[in-house]
Amino acid sequence: MRFKAVTDLTNSFNPVPKNERKKDKKLIDDKKHDCEYCGKKNCWTNKHHIKSKGSGGNDTEDNLIELCGACHRKVHDGLINKQELLKIVKRRKRK
Repeated sequence: MRFKAVTDLTNSFNPVPKNERKKDKKLIDDKKHDCEYCGKKNCWTNKHHIKSKGSGGNDTEDNLIELCGACHRKVHDGLINKQELLKIVKRRKRK
């Protein structure tokens, strides 16, 4: 039995509606170039969404953390968990 690939998606249905998320380009682009996890200073950094954009994570202070390349990779490899990142964000808010 052969299956035919669907190429016409004009009538496709997405049963999971996407929520409108808060987007703040200024917050994303505003970098201090210091890793908030390991403390490395004046380095290449990337803003990481703790709750992913695909899961409805917003561009807000309490959902973004600035990480160096090595720490960012560790987060995506599962070596640094979300709870650790949330603790850092919570401490940052107290300052």
